[in-house]
Amino acid sequence: MKPTKSQFVRDLRDQDRVSSYFLVKSCQLGTGKTGKPFLSLVLQDKTGEVDARIWDNAGKYSGTLGMDALVQVEGNIQVFQGRLQVIIKDLSLLRETDVVLDDLLVVSLLDADALYAEIVKKIHAMKDPHYKALCESVFIEDEDVISRFRRAPAAKTIHHAYPIGLLEHVVSVCEILDRIGRHYGNKVNHDLLLVGGLFHDIAKIWELQYEKSTDYTDEGRFLGHLVMGVELIDQKVRALNAVPGRLPETFPTEKLLLAKHMVVAHHGKLEYGSPKEPVCLEALIVHMIDDLDSKVNQILKFVENDPQPGAWSGIQKHFGRFFYKPEWARKAPLG
Repeated sequence: MKPTKSQFVRDLRDQDRVSSYFLVKSCQLGTGKTGKPFLSLVLQDKTGEVDARIWDNAGKYSGTLGMDALVQVEGNIQVFQGRLQVIIKDLSLLRETDVVLDDLLVVSLLDADALYAEIVKKIHAMKDPHYKALCESVFIEDEDVISRFRRAPAAKTIHHAYPIGLLEHVVSVCEILDRIGRHYGNKVNHDLLLVGGLFHDIAKIWELQYEKSTDYTDEGRFLGHLVMGVELIDQKVRALNAVPGRLPETFPTEKLLLAKHMVVAHHGKLEYGSPKEPVCLEALIVHMIDDLDSKVNQILKFVENDPQPGAWSGIQKHFGRFFYKPEWARKAPLG
């Protein structure tokens, strides 16, 4: 008989005793200030994730624990630097037959059908025949891309790091780009903006694996989504050129270069992983909107899940500051 999942991450509070099973999202061996080894883990269930530490007998577990391990955890909750943390006293490995797997896998509340319909609608409205055909070939005609795109997260941890997160992010970015394109009129290429919005992160469907927890694939570690995104554009343009009558003429070299530039420049700076910095206005806009949308998502998710009661959050590590929490994100004081 499978054990009952008695506790979920969203219900954990400071000083709680923990006795439940979880999925190991990540596990790293570290060394404390005294030179003693410890294990740093992230535990996951369908309601979220929580940091965890094993301070005693770390070596006993380090050789057996890894990503996607199923574990029964006994321990206690404490708050460290504004975040909940499980101090694990005992841990045992479980098999899939020992758990209800649906209790552990994050299920998105997003409507993939509605989000994908927005993508199709924007592509149908494009005017440039070459950019429109390129987008159709990937987002409307490639069943493998569509299937992955409708399920994938946008990142391992930073932003939109949950099922359907990539689709949510791309729709949000494209909606903002659509409005910016209308605002600036003929000073910017509206369809090129949408090409950038659609393609900038699409290769994350291959950069990441996300059947259980999320991690990088071999292709993701060797190449990354910018390189794979450019490869995808090249592949699709060659295929379009090979079909008689599909395009009014061969895909123009300048348009191809601009489409690729939207992908390779979207991180904005060399130190952020872009092989090239934006050298056209459309690429700069795509970078800035991508960055904006990712940061808004980070902050929204942080204040939503912050355990601190009242109007101010704990420290958000990525931004290095407290955030004021609007009324909807505030938690009542415990007790």
